[in-house]
Amino acid sequence: MAVEAIVSVVLHNLTNLRIEESNIFKKVRDEVERVVMELREMQSILNEVEHQEQGDKVLTEWILKFLDIVYRVKDDIESFSLTETRLKNMGLVKKRISVTANKFKLCREVPDEMVDSMNVRRLKSKMNGISKEIQEWKEGKPSLALAPVQGSYAMNRDEQPWQESDGYYAPKKEETIFKKDVEKLVKQLTSNSKPLQIILVFGEVGTGKTAHVKTIYNKLEVKNKFPCHAFVILTTKCSIRYLMITILQQVTSLKAKDKLKDEDLMVKLNEFLKGQKYLIVVIDVKSSGLLKQLKDVLPDTNNGSRVVITTPDEEVASFPDATTHYHFKPLDMEDGLKFFIKKVWGVKGIPFAGDVIEDLKNKIAERCKGTPLRIIMLAGLLSTRKMMYEDWLSVFEQHDFAAKSPSFDILAFCYNDLTPHVKLCFLYLGLFRKGFEIPVRRLFRLWLAEGYVKPSEGVILEDIVEGYLEELVKRNMVEITKRRSDGTPKRCRMIGVLYDIFMPKGVEIGLFHLHQTSDENPNATTEPRFGVRRVVEYTNIKDYPSTKPFNQNLRSYISFNGRKKDTPAEEVGTFLERIIGVRGFGLLRVLDLEGVYRPQLPENLGSLYHLRYLGLRWTFLDTLPSSLGDLLYLETLDIKHTHITALPSSIWNMKHLRHLCLNGVRLDIPVQSTRHRAPSQLQTLWGLFVDEKIARKIGLTLSRMTNLRKLDLTRQSSSTVKTTTITTATTTTTTTTCHSSSYEEIGLWISSLSSLPSLRLRSKDKMGRPSELIVKPFSSLVNLSQLYLLGSLHKSIDWYQMPPALKVLTLSVSHLEKDPMPTLSQLPSLIVLRLLAASYVGEEMCCPENGFPALQVLKLWKLERLKIWTAHGGTMPNLHTLDIRCCRELEEIPVTLLQIQSFENLILTNMPKQFVSGTRKKKKKHTKIVENE
Repeated sequence: MAVEAIVSVVLHNLTNLRIEESNIFKKVRDEVERVVMELREMQSILNEVEHQEQGDKVLTEWILKFLDIVYRVKDDIESFSLTETRLKNMGLVKKRISVTANKFKLCREVPDEMVDSMNVRRLKSKMNGISKEIQEWKEGKPSLALAPVQGSYAMNRDEQPWQESDGYYAPKKEETIFKKDVEKLVKQLTSNSKPLQIILVFGEVGTGKTAHVKTIYNKLEVKNKFPCHAFVILTTKCSIRYLMITILQQVTSLKAKDKLKDEDLMVKLNEFLKGQKYLIVVIDVKSSGLLKQLKDVLPDTNNGSRVVITTPDEEVASFPDATTHYHFKPLDMEDGLKFFIKKVWGVKGIPFAGDVIEDLKNKIAERCKGTPLRIIMLAGLLSTRKMMYEDWLSVFEQHDFAAKSPSFDILAFCYNDLTPHVKLCFLYLGLFRKGFEIPVRRLFRLWLAEGYVKPSEGVILEDIVEGYLEELVKRNMVEITKRRSDGTPKRCRMIGVLYDIFMPKGVEIGLFHLHQTSDENPNATTEPRFGVRRVVEYTNIKDYPSTKPFNQNLRSYISFNGRKKDTPAEEVGTFLERIIGVRGFGLLRVLDLEGVYRPQLPENLGSLYHLRYLGLRWTFLDTLPSSLGDLLYLETLDIKHTHITALPSSIWNMKHLRHLCLNGVRLDIPVQSTRHRAPSQLQTLWGLFVDEKIARKIGLTLSRMTNLRKLDLTRQSSSTVKTTTITTATTTTTTTTCHSSSYEEIGLWISSLSSLPSLRLRSKDKMGRPSELIVKPFSSLVNLSQLYLLGSLHKSIDWYQMPPALKVLTLSVSHLEKDPMPTLSQLPSLIVLRLLAASYVGEEMCCPENGFPALQVLKLWKLERLKIWTAHGGTMPNLHTLDIRCCRELEEIPVTLLQIQSFENLILTNMPKQFVSGTRKKKKKHTKIVENE
């Protein structure tokens, strides 16, 4: 159920809170420690019974009662801490409290001692009451014959918080096990047959239907065939209205769709599709009635349109109007073993003896039921153990695994094997929509803000959280849906089948509450048992219930209300004021409004005293409330892709700030900068704008930021001195660039950031145009793996001045006159090289023999003078993708590159037809060309 995971993480966080705020808790230390100790003792009982409660309603209720106690302890202790901290930081001799009497609010001043004692007495009373409840709960334990628990993660593997791995850099290709069906389906979709075809892909949960259909849908040959296409993933009990709105959102720009009646939606969708050759893919249809309704809406204009439906439901699979059926069947024992071996060892094959192989085959067949997903997850689970069959047997022989109970499922078993912190991180993925591709950057910072990351001495939190995702990916519970060109993950999501299983569990245990339309969730307005700690908005928040249980303990507000971009979201401010109004402040830790158009923020935003995460990316806001500087515990402030260009100097007072993502913001520096303490924990400083005036003051502030891992800085070019000489016939103007010593100081600071992995430097003039970029040698930045430089480089960079660990290099408007390839080819770890507009202005380019040993991706964009490109043997042996854009003078691609075996993708954009046709004749069969105009 995951109650044990919540309890474990809550107790861990409360222990840390008591240690960090020991002065605050000294008057209530005994009562709090007693309750926490009692909860910890009860946790051991919970660990024994939770995995055995399936189907036992009495035991389930008993466990949920314990969870309710834990939540209330957390609320009481954190509310006490927040009140005490706020009173302490107010710095007043007297505080005002409100007393309600006779329906009127009367305010009177009371001494500090009385306020403190009221708060202390209140918590002591609550803790004493909780102790009695715990005793009653313990005495009410249902009788249960407990089997020895051997499935606990702690008994099976070492709990290592993070280890450096190259797992993200080498994504493996998967060979489909339904190759013939996939080929037939692609052929059917791209055939010239005119009538509308409804294609049903069916099979048991976990057979890979969705993955294969989505792969087919994303094929260029398929998308090019259908100018109009939509891909819809359904959740449980979705209505035809929701389905029609979702399709219309993807294929039209029609506004106010949600205000139309069902009949009008049907007419709109039908009329639009009549003039289109369309492909509609609907995933996880579980109602034959819904499928019939959809069929009645879609027109057949005899133009080759197609509809693809996936379903695990036998009744839906027998839909009479379907043109073709594809049955994804479970694998037999032999194919199941082969698939398992491929997932674990690849082409190397299994290293075990024959009798071991036979035993393994039987165990896979018995517990995985022939479904690829279960086999993949078993492979992921065993990958966390040593590659020795003796260690694997210790897993197979655990009670939960060895039991013959029909309720056993390998998916639940693999989940239970996770550590508590990773369990909660996994369940947290359920608050995103099914199929939603989650930005990894966003997910990591949310996990941190929620307190789900268990610190480890000497290890950076960002590394630990990266390790959590890597483990979930390795276990095949989360998939990376998009990678950056260097192979690092950019977007991810929970596997669809797992989402259907575990998202409801997250709701059931009060991890989050989904505020959505009745079309998506008929029970959306049901009041949750444990109140609301995280509200996830899928529809307008103004419809959210205003009752006290829904608001008083809210920790997170995350909105996915991406409605039309012409109406500011004023209701957001009303909702936040309601939260703040409960106590005059709030327990809110996360406010994530990414993608919400111009949300109205309350002026007293700073009253959200313990806010850790403020995500406003893509909101297009112009300003922020002046009280922003009161958010002293803020860890992430993300205003990228907004119109905000200035922040108050109080931003530097946020000593807990770890990630500051700006949009070319000019940060003011306090006058008394020598007394100022910069946020020393800052890991990300992205989008900072520095002009000469700020540069004089910011040097000392920046010098205190020694833990940066991502830095993006735009420098406004220095002023110029112009000398004009007038003669009898002509006027001569001589311009000399004056370099600010303040910029030199910033350059020296950057060169001292030996731990910095990612750096982007840009230089622009007052008109926003690229200008001269003065840089120091990068050789001292031994950990720098990603470097982006925009601006004219005064001198060419020698290879020994480049960071030795560089993996990704981007140059733009560098105006290099000397061929950079001989220098860059010596970088041993370079994976991605981007030479963008005017980065090189010469006519010839030569890649030396055996150069670029690790390069996989090369982009040449708008090198308008480049004519001759030569490459000697052995250069770029691992080249995978070559992207050439607007290099219209280039005569040809070197034949040595076209012969590289790993060279698969060639992208040509706005290149002469003669160049393209000549390249097609010379390329190898395994190299695919994508031509763009």
